[in-house]
Amino acid sequence: MAMTLSLFFAAPVAHAQSSTGRTTLSRAIELIDAHLEKAQRETDADLKRRMQIEAYVALLSLPSTHRQYEAADRLRVIHEPLKPLSGDNHVLETGIDEAIVLAGERGHLQRVYLIDRQYYGSSSGKGVDRQYFWQVMRANDPDAMTWLFQSMQPALGERGSATNRGIVLNWLCQRGYRSLAREVAIRLTEPEVDGVMGLALADLGATAEAEQRADRVMMQTAQHAPAGPEILARLAIVASRRGDGAEVERLVRKFVSVVAPGQILPDRRVSTDYGDCDWTLDRGYWFRWGARSIYWSTAFKVHGESRPYSSPWPSQLVALAESIAGTSTGARSIDLIDQLIVVFDKSARENGIDMINAAILAAAPQTELAMLNGPMISWYVARQSLVLARVMAVGAIDDQAARLLSLDRIMEFLISYPHSGLVPRLADLPEPERKILGQAAPRLPATLRFIALILEGRGADAQALRASDPSAIWLDNWRLTYLIDILENAGLRARAVAALDAYLLVFPEKQFAVVWLLILQGQVDKARTMLRDFAASSVSGGGGFLDVFTSVMLLQEMGDDTDISSFMRLRKSDDVEEASRRLIEIVDAFAWAARADQIEAALRDLPSEVAQLPPRDASCLRDTLEGLLAVALSRRGDLEAGIRLVADRNLEQRKLCWPGEGRSKGYHSEPVFDIRFLVQEWARRGHDGP
Repeated sequence: MAMTLSLFFAAPVAHAQSSTGRTTLSRAIELIDAHLEKAQRETDADLKRRMQIEAYVALLSLPSTHRQYEAADRLRVIHEPLKPLSGDNHVLETGIDEAIVLAGERGHLQRVYLIDRQYYGSSSGKGVDRQYFWQVMRANDPDAMTWLFQSMQPALGERGSATNRGIVLNWLCQRGYRSLAREVAIRLTEPEVDGVMGLALADLGATAEAEQRADRVMMQTAQHAPAGPEILARLAIVASRRGDGAEVERLVRKFVSVVAPGQILPDRRVSTDYGDCDWTLDRGYWFRWGARSIYWSTAFKVHGESRPYSSPWPSQLVALAESIAGTSTGARSIDLIDQLIVVFDKSARENGIDMINAAILAAAPQTELAMLNGPMISWYVARQSLVLARVMAVGAIDDQAARLLSLDRIMEFLISYPHSGLVPRLADLPEPERKILGQAAPRLPATLRFIALILEGRGADAQALRASDPSAIWLDNWRLTYLIDILENAGLRARAVAALDAYLLVFPEKQFAVVWLLILQGQVDKARTMLRDFAASSVSGGGGFLDVFTSVMLLQEMGDDTDISSFMRLRKSDDVEEASRRLIEIVDAFAWAARADQIEAALRDLPSEVAQLPPRDASCLRDTLEGLLAVALSRRGDLEAGIRLVADRNLEQRKLCWPGEGRSKGYHSEPVFDIRFLVQEWARRGHDGP
């Protein structure tokens, strides 16, 4: 059987080896034209239509004017009758989207306009505007970007226009252009955008400019005035995250002096979450890694970013109190928080709030009376949060505070304020306070101490605590790794390294969140070790999705030169379907690295684990591996050899195929092994020159 299976691969591999090397742009055009001519001779109507879609999309993906109007016009005609969920529609729409991206990256706005006009039938120029925005962003040109922001048309009046500008600033920050976003925000001085720009400037570290916007907004109309205190509160939050206690105190005192007590309301809130412009790490690393897999990128819409935790929006006064606690502790901080409580109580009286009645209503929130008096309950909740802020500033834990404390409240605070002095206190909480807290929530003292020990880098103590009473520690591991992310984002590298070392002492199991942190911290050897554990993972049953692909892909990026057969030998298995799946994921990773020679070598001498596949599954595996080889060749620059490997495939064979029986087995993915995909991968790697 091993010899039979090898024969399945022998001819195509030899065929691929006969290629002459890098394919030129002119030769790529000839290959696409030949594909169109072949489509004209095809008698199967479905296959003919698909081949035409592939070829015309490929033409529009090249930096050439060859048949571009014909391509756009023909694709529009073909698209009109297609069903939205059909394979043809997927190939056409995803292909056009990628063609626009490629044109934008080249600065080829004429191509974007042509697709807008000829294919979409639009003359609005929206596609060109979008690509021009990305072009200006990549040029890092503050003058041009400021002009773009100033020229934005209001979407929903003044307020909508300002909000749009804030969203677009976030786009710049998401893509690593924080300095450009900051420069643009400073230059946008129109009064109607002061509120939005003030908050953005606070996150971007332009504190003086943000405070100026707050002062200006508070002098404007009543409609805009509430944005001023919100900016001051956000500035205090950001200052606390920097560890600047003196600045926090100054902003708190300014807030109290400029905001009338009657205007300090629980529904005047401020975000304590990390926005796009005050988060410096890569939130989307997992999506970015996954998108490199041909399977994942064709089976799913890979997008977005990872935000494992989202903080609530407290009232502005509560946020100020927590900002104080987040950067300093002791009598001075507690006294300042007590002053805020006095201001809050005065505001409650001026607004006719009876806190005793509010407490009674809050005790039974599901009653009809309570539901009718929601605003009053919000006053009570805000008052309790101010009491909690005293505890966060290392105030005493009494019976009232113990009833208010919870794991979620502590986590929210530690996430928002990485410089807090609460961590060392929780690590060694005095016995009387631990007892009071335990009476209110029996497992909470041990869990909070465990978290604090990890963050303090005291791994041996955390390990001993966990061993002494495992049931007392109840929390998901991602909460701990996210807290280490927070330390990294705050620039507290030494603390983050110590915390991660402590975490690994207690939880040595492989996790990609830990791999990312190890790579970020430069602990490459530890990352490699964990990645090799992932590469030996099972891919059947409860095995991690694409763990093998991701680990092999990252190992190669770190310079690992292990070949495919050696990666296969990391895990011995008698399950030929699992072995086939592992082989596909490994080859997928080698295809990302464009290591076509390694894939060809593996195809000539297939791992023994897959030698027992029945003929139908062997053919299925062959189609997938040869398709991945075609992609690798194209990414390496040898588009002609790649096209040769997939030129005669039927519609099913354009998909990935998984050996075995079941709903997710067989030819199971969106179409990918075709001339359109290969041309775009070839172009994306920069091989589309003359």
